[in-house]
Amino acid sequence: MKCEMSSAFCQWLEINNFHLKVESALEKSLQMNHNLSLKEFYVLYFLSQEPEQKLKLQDLEGKVGLSQSAVSRLVSKFEAKGCGALERNVCEHDRRSIYTSLTETGAAKLKAAAATVEQVLTESFSEMPIQILFKQDDIQNK
Repeated sequence: MKCEMSSAFCQWLEINNFHLKVESALEKSLQMNHNLSLKEFYVLYFLSQEPEQKLKLQDLEGKVGLSQSAVSRLVSKFEAKGCGALERNVCEHDRRSIYTSLTETGAAKLKAAAATVEQVLTESFSEMPIQILFKQDDIQNK
């Protein structure tokens, strides 16, 4: 189907469509292989990137794109004895603030899942390299 809008809008639709397909593939693969959602993977990843591998819950909300209650539920799930991927702590400087930190179990879970993410992304980009999305407009307009 040919896009009938501006070239910028048509490019946006192609990028968005590609993003949705890749996101779906990541979600499916992470769930099947690691019992993780993509948002859960993001939590582990963003914590791993912090110098002390910890963040305040409110800072995590913005990075992951979830509401306060959704982040709290996700962190609680990871803190559960059966998982133990995260550890909740009260901030020493402000007792009202709570932060969560990545445990060794969480780091191991992230490492295993990261390999899956890398595989899915490599396969997805080989099927439709992102550079092609920007060149399609040139092809459509000729």
